[in-house]
Amino acid sequence: MPRRQSPLRLIDAARLSMVAATALVVAGTASAEAITKPLSWTPGSGMAPGPVEGTSVVLEKGAFGAAMAIKSSGLTPGDVVTVWWVAIQNPSVCKANPCTPVETMTDGAKADAVVTLAASGVVGEDGTVSLASFLPRGAVEGNFFDTEFHSPETAEYHLPVHNHGPLDPSIAEDMLTSFRAGCSDESLPEYYPQSALSDGAKGNFDCKTVQVAEFPVTE
Repeated sequence: MPRRQSPLRLIDAARLSMVAATALVVAGTASAEAITKPLSWTPGSGMAPGPVEGTSVVLEKGAFGAAMAIKSSGLTPGDVVTVWWVAIQNPSVCKANPCTPVETMTDGAKADAVVTLAASGVVGEDGTVSLASFLPRGAVEGNFFDTEFHSPETAEYHLPVHNHGPLDPSIAEDMLTSFRAGCSDESLPEYYPQSALSDGAKGNFDCKTVQVAEFPVTE
């Protein structure tokens, strides 16, 4: 079972994302590439496909690793959401471009994928949430797969937003630090690895990945 990050560690990671980018420029030891795009509704969200109004995702990647800052909107106030790093370091094994979630999660080792929690929070009264994260190159805490993050500059990135439902104080930490907490068994995708499906307290909410930003290698 992967070791989960604590909420405090997630806050530190958000600060590090900005620190890492600044240090990169000042030191001049490596170049970084930043890409900005909106989030899009997923097929399972129940919303019309396409960009989500009022959202933005900034992804910066370089030799140091990757940093992201995300602003989401259109969510349900009071719900817990988690955002996940999905870095696919061998996307050429996928038939689709970009890789589909099924391809990534069923054969993460072959795709040389890294999947770990990026950030989490509770949606505000206006239906928005803003989060940030830094994923350093090397060993990855909480990774769904037995892989390392060795190719930050050439990986394909997906940043999915997973909705866990209303915050339950009795399992709040689990909801903020795992994929399955708060979710009913029926709502969990069967193709996800057991490292994701078995980690976190069971709930009754119909959890869904509602928004995503994808960054194919060609961008």
